Amino acid sequence: MDTNMTFRMDSQTKTRMTEICAQLGMTTSTAFNIFANAFVRANGMPFAIKLDSPSSTVTRAQMLSDADDILSDFAQDYKRMAE
Repeated sequence: MDTNMTFRMDSQTKTRMTEICAQLGMTTSTAFNIFANAFVRANGMPFAIKLDSPSSTVTRAQMLSDADDILSDFAQDYKRMAE
């Protein structure tokens, strides 16, 4: 059974999120569902929440690797859900 959620966010964030989702070929609803599934699977936030540290620099290669890992996990989840 589907349900609706309503919450507030900054309009600039919403606009940018909508643009990024469109570039990825998905809706914002799909993006939130991906997050919700990852949240449930991780039993909490699916990413580390920490204070920014100026000494830690994330390289483009690290970001791409993280994105690949996340997309791989989502693909496996959706494959299992489709079965």
